[in-house]
Amino acid sequence: MENITCHGISMGGKLYSLRMAKRMSQEQMAAVLGISPAAVSKWERDLSKPSIEMLWALADLFACSIDELVGRTQIQVEKVGIYDEEKLRLAVIGEDLLQCSETGRAQGLLALESCIPTFKGGSRFLPFAIPYALDLFMKQLGPDEIFSFLENYAATLSEEEHAEGKMIVAALRKIFSGESTEIVRELITSFIGMEYREKNAEKIREVLQYTREEILEQYQGKKRFSEKTDLLENFGGLGDFEIRLILRNTDNVTLTTALMGASGKVVKAFLKNLSERMLYFIHEDMVQWSGTEDEILDAQRKLLELGHLCLKEMDKDESADS
Repeated sequence: MENITCHGISMGGKLYSLRMAKRMSQEQMAAVLGISPAAVSKWERDLSKPSIEMLWALADLFACSIDELVGRTQIQVEKVGIYDEEKLRLAVIGEDLLQCSETGRAQGLLALESCIPTFKGGSRFLPFAIPYALDLFMKQLGPDEIFSFLENYAATLSEEEHAEGKMIVAALRKIFSGESTEIVRELITSFIGMEYREKNAEKIREVLQYTREEILEQYQGKKRFSEKTDLLENFGGLGDFEIRLILRNTDNVTLTTALMGASGKVVKAFLKNLSERMLYFIHEDMVQWSGTEDEILDAQRKLLELGHLCLKEMDKDESADS
């Protein structure tokens, strides 16, 4: 169950999202097409497919192409957002390092240990590296030796922590040599990537000051963008498992845009199921978002398609287990 991943959008999901966007019931859609509601239900559950003549009628009804109906223009659903968990982790650890840089320049290197309790990146190497380097520094070892030893320790980290270890050693070397915080920032950015540089790191630091609860509270009572952008309102009643299933198969741009049109209940249902780092960054994207109603509706239709497919896959898995 936990490993369910939706690999594409079915025709049933496409028809479901288009019908919901038009605010039509299955009965109303069936009446327009001159067929039974049961036939519409079978299409949406991918138990049967419309004939070619019916595809023409559906394309006219929804003002789209047949290619779009059958999914020929829909790319495979995968995690294609700007952020992934590794980059987010590096970004938050980078903010911890920048705090060290500012503290070291203002209060001296010995004050770096006072930063450790406030770190938010979850690194296990950084809280080790700072007192270790300070201890060797007090023993009057040269910087080359100190950071050579730290590089050796970084090399023993798990594969997932290798990039983090390299960034920490390189940044601490700059901090101990007295480089400006701006130089340290540029170094950190080079480890994370161009997207992080473009995101305005100072703004990210402001967002990181909020707790998870404070961010979620900001969406309490949020109104929909317009009366039309209500396509996700039923998602507010989904459980955490179903929400996480949808989240694993959508990209950040689509998620941000879709949530901008939704009510606070729906927004909180999604945001509370994000990891802490992803929550900070999606929240910042929502704060800075500027777009149109049409963009919101397009994104919400994509989430509807995903929700339809993911929940159908979950039901199929449960049936196989029973």
